[in-house]
Amino acid sequence: MTELGNFLREKREEKGLSLEQLQTETKIQKRYLQAIEDGRYDILPGSFYARAFIKNYSETVGLDFEEVFSQFENDIPKAEKEPTEFVPRSERNKQPLDGKDSVITVWLPKVLIIAVILALLISVWAYLANRGNDGADSKDANKPASVELDKSKNAANTDKKKDSIAEKPGNDTPKKPEEPKKKEFALTKQATQGITTTYELSKAEDFKIAFKMDGPVYMDVKADNKIMASKMFKKGDTASYDLSGKKEVELNIGAANFAKMTINGKPFSYPIPPVKSGIHQRIVIKNTASGKQ
Repeated sequence: MTELGNFLREKREEKGLSLEQLQTETKIQKRYLQAIEDGRYDILPGSFYARAFIKNYSETVGLDFEEVFSQFENDIPKAEKEPTEFVPRSERNKQPLDGKDSVITVWLPKVLIIAVILALLISVWAYLANRGNDGADSKDANKPASVELDKSKNAANTDKKKDSIAEKPGNDTPKKPEEPKKKEFALTKQATQGITTTYELSKAEDFKIAFKMDGPVYMDVKADNKIMASKMFKKGDTASYDLSGKKEVELNIGAANFAKMTINGKPFSYPIPPVKSGIHQRIVIKNTASGKQ
């Protein structure tokens, strides 16, 4: 158990919160909260989420996460760093070739391939040249007959067109009725309190939300007090939810700076800039058009 874990547990108990209640508030699984208090960061998905969960925990019990990070810097896992240089095993195991053998080994296969390609190109060119000459002779020999055939075909087609025009008094084609255009929906911001922002969705025939992840994201989706999704996403994942007919939708996004969101195909801008405020935001959308559908 770490000093940070003891400190956070004391603050939680001062607030009168159980781990189950804290789980409901933070949307972080109870076993991860217990792991933070016990200092067992190996249970968490990684150092990125360890720092994110500690930040969320601190804010929920009324602490300034920057002060917590500064005070317990040695207890908090460091952010992972990517290796600056990687030499493939194939490069490490290569043995340098010596003298003339290395030159022959490198260039001989290339010379053979080029020779085969040139031979094929010459053969194709010769075949096409002979075929073109034969075709020209045959066309010249049959030219008068083909001209007569073309004239007769054109005359027959002209007669058919005249007959069809005589049979049909009007040539106007009926226009297809235009499909009614969908009404433009309106998304109006109501209020922001802490990390929670409420919106009102109106004039929406459909209510569809989609996400594309640019990094690791933990997200909950709740519609009319029923959980539709609670999942950890990785970079490159996508998700879409058809929420048409739902009166109220709540989104709990653990890494909003990595989750690109659209509503009915249109990009959504987060009310609190993720770069400035951190990674955690909650979005509540009240669909006023749900009762009309």
